[in-house]
Amino acid sequence: MMRTASRKPTMVATLLGAALLTACGSGPTPTAMPAPATTAVPLTATVTTTTTGSASTTTGPAPTTTAGVAPPTGAGMATPGAALAAAPAPASGCLSTGSGVPAGATTKQVIDVDGDGRPDTGWLSSDGTTFGITTASGATFSVPIELAGGGPRKVLVENTDDHGTIAALASDGRTVELLVVTNCGLLPATNAQGAHYEFDLGLRGTGTGVGCSQITGTPGRSLVGLNVHRNAAGQPDSVHRTQIILDGSSARNGATDIIPTTNNPTAVQSGSDISCGDLTINHDGVTERK
Repeated sequence: MMRTASRKPTMVATLLGAALLTACGSGPTPTAMPAPATTAVPLTATVTTTTTGSASTTTGPAPTTTAGVAPPTGAGMATPGAALAAAPAPASGCLSTGSGVPAGATTKQVIDVDGDGRPDTGWLSSDGTTFGITTASGATFSVPIELAGGGPRKVLVENTDDHGTIAALASDGRTVELLVVTNCGLLPATNAQGAHYEFDLGLRGTGTGVGCSQITGTPGRSLVGLNVHRNAAGQPDSVHRTQIILDGSSARNGATDIIPTTNNPTAVQSGSDISCGDLTINHDGVTERK
């Protein structure tokens, strides 16, 4: 099936409203709901952290997770199928606008994106070229998907920092487009150069997955880009993580760290997945109907 994707994002509602960049990214150095607390598999290893251009090396346990946080990528695998919870925000939801879920679209219950305490509905148009969200309050907003790969499109909606920073990760198996929900609208996130922020999934060698973790030296959980590194024998030996700082529709790379994978086989799996806390794209994402 041929797809024609518009390069200009459109929204069927109010327009204002997991990292290592691909060729369109901003370079290698640059917010998922409350859920039962999880504990990362402890790692005693050397962790290298870069925050503001200077590197420091610390020997000791790798970062542990907090409530609702996926094990720090490389320290364990998220548990699929956990109940979807509402974002903790005292609001009445978005105003009812738009025409609702279009005919023929594939739908999936997603997290509460507008803070009214009710789960919302994510959807992909019948041709897979448009992703949208229809809230329980009746608001609908959408944006074109610009992915060029031939794989089925999947979209995971997540609360990246447990504080209401909502992102949608759209993937075709090769690339992940970063979308953000803000002010009752859905927008493509842009990098420092003004291009659409994307993650690599092994196609370009700059990344292998996306997650939500607390990077060493940072105050809390955030969206992270993941890259599984391999040794000379081709065996995985570490997962490199890059913090993605979201501000409205702007996405910038932040602090980085390295999680060794020795004696931790789930590290490579989680480092090659698209997940956030207990949510994974294969179990909790909206999947295009083929």
